[in-house]
Amino acid sequence: MKRILIPLLIILPFSVFAQNSISDEIIIDQIERMIENSDEDVDFNELIENYWSICENKININNPDELNQLIELHLVNIFIIEKINSYRKDFGDLMTFDELQFVEGIDEMTIDILKPLIVFEKSSEKEKFRAKDLWKYGRHQSILQLEQCLNEKAGYKEQKYLGSPQKMLLRYSFSSLNKLEFGFALEKDAGEKNILDFASFHFLIKDLKFVKTLALGDYQLAFGQGVTLGSGMAFAASGGSLLRKNKKIRASKSANETRYLRGFATTLNYKNLELTLFYSNKKADANVNVFDSLGEPQVVTALQQTGLHRTYSEIIDKHAITKQLFGGNVSYRGSNFQIGFTLHKTVLSCNLIPEPRLYNTFYFRGNSLVNQGVDFYYVLKKIAFYGEAAISDNNAPAALVGTTIQPAGYIDFTVLYRYYDKAYHNFYCNSYASGSSARNEKGLYLSTSITFAPRWQFIATADFPQSDWIKTTAYAPSRTQDYNLQINHQINSKSLFFIQLRYKDKEKNGSAENTYMRHLVHERKTMIRFHVTYPVGNGLLLKNRVEYHTNNSYLVYQDILYNPDNHPFSIAFRYALFDSPQGAVYAYENDILNAFSIGGLYHKGMRIYLLGKVKLRYGIAVNAKIGCTIYSDVNEIGSGLERIEGNVKTDGKLQLVWKL
Repeated sequence: MKRILIPLLIILPFSVFAQNSISDEIIIDQIERMIENSDEDVDFNELIENYWSICENKININNPDELNQLIELHLVNIFIIEKINSYRKDFGDLMTFDELQFVEGIDEMTIDILKPLIVFEKSSEKEKFRAKDLWKYGRHQSILQLEQCLNEKAGYKEQKYLGSPQKMLLRYSFSSLNKLEFGFALEKDAGEKNILDFASFHFLIKDLKFVKTLALGDYQLAFGQGVTLGSGMAFAASGGSLLRKNKKIRASKSANETRYLRGFATTLNYKNLELTLFYSNKKADANVNVFDSLGEPQVVTALQQTGLHRTYSEIIDKHAITKQLFGGNVSYRGSNFQIGFTLHKTVLSCNLIPEPRLYNTFYFRGNSLVNQGVDFYYVLKKIAFYGEAAISDNNAPAALVGTTIQPAGYIDFTVLYRYYDKAYHNFYCNSYASGSSARNEKGLYLSTSITFAPRWQFIATADFPQSDWIKTTAYAPSRTQDYNLQINHQINSKSLFFIQLRYKDKEKNGSAENTYMRHLVHERKTMIRFHVTYPVGNGLLLKNRVEYHTNNSYLVYQDILYNPDNHPFSIAFRYALFDSPQGAVYAYENDILNAFSIGGLYHKGMRIYLLGKVKLRYGIAVNAKIGCTIYSDVNEIGSGLERIEGNVKTDGKLQLVWKL
């Protein structure tokens, strides 16, 4: 297969799939920040796929429910949304971008952010549902994708990985008028033997009289601020309000094998009252510790999140238990407020009992868990209040409360406090937290955003999380201080310049081996980043980044993006130099459709990649990417079964897209 893949990657015209808009840059900045803050290896593909889905199925600015999605992306604040809705009440539906300029608080920078994401259609609130139009105006999309690391890893060389080194994906989706979605995804990860290792199906329909939303198959749920129930991933703002106005039910289109629900969910509405009911029953991977006499799992020590089934031990853990979730949410929404109550129960098919360790003393143990909570938001002209309080059935609380104030159209302030008890248990929670889970954390978050001149913006954030119990990275109660300053200048609709300064002081375990007891030390990091995106000709866009960290790490890269008008091809190229002796430096990479990568670059070396797209006839496009990382200070890359001999790592992706 390797001999086939390499020539294909070389002969294809390459191109970038991304739009390279200002909104793209904001989304990328948010995800880069989330990865830098994460202590775990998390797959963020779900977030970028949600964003691309909105780009493909644009938001009707005259539909308030659709418009709320912009808040979830943190592209505009709640006050902009409220002013758009207020303008519509006074003057009717908006129909052009020129008309947007008359909405209070919307400037040229905001319009540039909205342009690739919105359409102007008449409000559909009173239109009758016509099933024949769904198929007539629907869009079909099929994707066949192949990925491979072109180096031989130890897992294959030692015959520990049972399958081939190719990662394969087949996906089909249909969407129409933001009312109907259905499709499926089939995936095999690299090293897996079963070519259909993961299969997913989704079906979602909206606006069926009293049925606001109905989902069958795989879906996501999110209520309130995500403290009581948030099954998928959520964006974390790089500044400004953290308020969420969640889309309660969303189809799960991602090939992520853990962050989804499987079953049915529906939202019923009557005037301002909404009732959501849901049931999920799916298999989950887990580390089995005890089997019964029939060979069925009786006790598991941990739930697996990787979705990888490459070795015998990983296959034993595959679908070891059944995980059920059922419950409901009821909410009442007025013109500028909402209050809701959520109750749900999780049932595992066997007991979950972690291996006894000091840090997991308060972790969940058992096979049944009940969570419940109340959420609210209230928006006035210049102030927004929001929050959520929840409790698990061991009486451990979790709560979040925040406010955003906009005394003038060019400035806003946000204050948010969260408290997550060390014994708070919840399998489905995605509320704002500095760590990877909403547990054993309390802290104060502050931010301000100031537009001090046309197309100039200053953003400042400060976060002060602390843990009252030990963690895997800190064997004592610990504190963190995280400060971020950023100045953005949007020169025009395709040009952006920003300077970012970040300082983080985190208490963590010391690494000294000759001490009798492990003690906490202060890990202090300062980073300064310069980034500029600017066009230099017809279809030619350049991106430059230079960043330096006080632990003597640096990253420098040059992007060249060529997307000429009225041509069926485009190209993207990057050349990067990096040196990161401690930890990693991160940089988003342009990728093929519905794929996302932020390279964690360790050690010292250079990274280059070439990415491309060529449009053929009948809605067919071919996308491909080849990348190479060359290290100058190591003789082997990675560890364990992922280890590669030598100092060069090469990876390739090939994708066929058919749109109708």
